[in-house]
Amino acid sequence: MSFLHLRAVFPSVLTLGETKRRRNVARKTILVCDKCSREVPEARGAVMRMNYTDARRGSKQADLCDDCAAGMPGQPVARRGRRPKAVA
Repeated sequence: MSFLHLRAVFPSVLTLGETKRRRNVARKTILVCDKCSREVPEARGAVMRMNYTDARRGSKQADLCDDCAAGMPGQPVARRGRRPKAVA
């Protein structure tokens, strides 16, 4: 099999003089609060999801910072699973 034939079958095969021009670039997602428009620190936010009783209307979702999430109405939901044993 000649090199030209290999190049047609495997276009990623490089010759000795060629170098890859593709550079790896890191991507960072910045989360912004939908209520106060401030940047939410990593692992410090909350997502509020509102579901309508009429399923045809869909649902809405908002990203919130800790300060805005604490001021939202609603009751805390009980955690699932067994209660942890009492520490002796």
